[in-house]
Amino acid sequence: MIAYTHFKCNQCGSDLDYAIGMHSLRCASCGEVDPIEASPLDMYLAHDYKAAISEIDYFDPQHVSHELSCENCGANFMLPVNVHAEECPYCDLNVVVPVGLSRKLKPDGVIPFEIHQHQAEAAFKTWITGLWFAPSALKRKAIQAQSILGSYIPMWAFDAQVHSDYSGQRGDNYTTTVRVPTKVNGRTVMQSRTVVKIRWRSRSGRVHNNFDDVITMGTETLPVKFQNFLSDWDLFKTQNYNEKYLSGFRSELYQIGLPEAFILAKDVMYRTIRSTVRRDIGGDHQRIGHINSDYQQVGFKLLLAPMWISAFNYNKKTYRYVINGQNGKAHGERPWSVYKIVAMVLALGTVAGVIFMFANQ
Repeated sequence: MIAYTHFKCNQCGSDLDYAIGMHSLRCASCGEVDPIEASPLDMYLAHDYKAAISEIDYFDPQHVSHELSCENCGANFMLPVNVHAEECPYCDLNVVVPVGLSRKLKPDGVIPFEIHQHQAEAAFKTWITGLWFAPSALKRKAIQAQSILGSYIPMWAFDAQVHSDYSGQRGDNYTTTVRVPTKVNGRTVMQSRTVVKIRWRSRSGRVHNNFDDVITMGTETLPVKFQNFLSDWDLFKTQNYNEKYLSGFRSELYQIGLPEAFILAKDVMYRTIRSTVRRDIGGDHQRIGHINSDYQQVGFKLLLAPMWISAFNYNKKTYRYVINGQNGKAHGERPWSVYKIVAMVLALGTVAGVIFMFANQ
């Protein structure tokens, strides 16, 4: 059986759970509080990417599920796949399995929960009520498919200095006068009009970008389309990794390895690099031919981020959603009302038609 960590109350022997917002463990039975010494993670430090890659097993990570023997009730049970912190399904004992038993890289830091479960549930109701173009009956008929689960999700934070050579074209607007046939009182006459044209010129150059803490997912349990939402954190509240913050919550092992995560990070960086190239090209319009980027001084950190995760059912479909456990922001899958979208398109089309009609009178 796998060894695990369990935090007991010194007063009554019951479970100690992490007390959200208090940086302490607290006993639900007797109220005993065990403070956690604050230890902020230095976000300016990072592991060297090239050095880490040379030491990582090609097959890291592998999907694993640990079998444990509960010291409280004596039952044997399996943790869910790729989970290292959870409750005993029979007696709710909180257990934390050391990450190093199944992963080459251990978390550097953990962002503690600041949002309570009831606050997350309220955030969900606010979010689902405020969705644009949602079916009118959504708020009334949306049914929770499962209870909301507090979970620490692994994510990677990458630093890099990127030098990019590019080639492209710069487009500058200029005006010229042209003669065009126009209907006037039923007759076709030639009138002068000023039109805008574009003058294109070739451009090439080099741009530089410094990236700090570009966030990418380390989990496969959430959809890739949630990626942008996972970057909204106050990282300077991150604490050095301490298992005490996990007590009472689920915590996942990373399922997306370091090389794959860096590929995702480069996709995020590329969008910024393209914007930098466009600014360097200048003008009113830009065409980018190619960009060749060189990534230097790449560093990384592995963090655990707090999320409230659940799903709701509507119209025989299941939609997943998450609540940021630090700031309470909600994001998720949702249904759309085709009727509302069509009505909006028709309304905009009508307005555009009226404007066009008056403009040509």
